[in-house]
Amino acid sequence: MQTSDNGARHLEELALFLSVHWDRGPGILWPDQDHPACRANATEVDLAVLGAELSAVLGAVVRVTRGVPDAPGQVRGGPDSARTLVRQVSRGGGWTLGPGTGSVPAEPFHCRLRAGELLYVPPGRAWTAELSAAARYLLIRVESAG
Repeated sequence: MQTSDNGARHLEELALFLSVHWDRGPGILWPDQDHPACRANATEVDLAVLGAELSAVLGAVVRVTRGVPDAPGQVRGGPDSARTLVRQVSRGGGWTLGPGTGSVPAEPFHCRLRAGELLYVPPGRAWTAELSAAARYLLIRVESAG
C-alpha cells in the first residue's frame, strides 16, 4: 500500500514539526495534509503503514496505536522515554501535560485538541485528557532515533 501525495506531504509536515520540537517543549500542529491512518475509519493496516513510513522518514522506531480510555472520558499516559504525538482523530478533549522530569523544569501545559490536531509530548512528561464520549485519538510514539 502506497500513501497518496497528501499522505506523503503529511509525513513531511510531521517530520518538520518534530525537528522543531525535538529537544524543546510541547507543541501543537494543525496539519495542512492528512494521512489515511488519521481518519476515524482507519484500519490496523493503515496504522502500520503510517508507522513504517514515518519510521523511514525519521530514521527512528515509530509505533502507531489507537488510544484507549482508562475510564469513560479520561485517559492517562507517560512519563516515558518516547517522544509522542497525540493525534485527535474525532471530537475533542482537554489535554494536560504534567511538569517535566530531569534537570530542566517544565511547567504544566494545558490545551484543547479538536479533530485533526496533534499534540507533541516530549519525553519525561506524563499526560491526562478529558475527552468527549465519542472522541478518538492515536498515539504516535517515536521510540528511538537512528
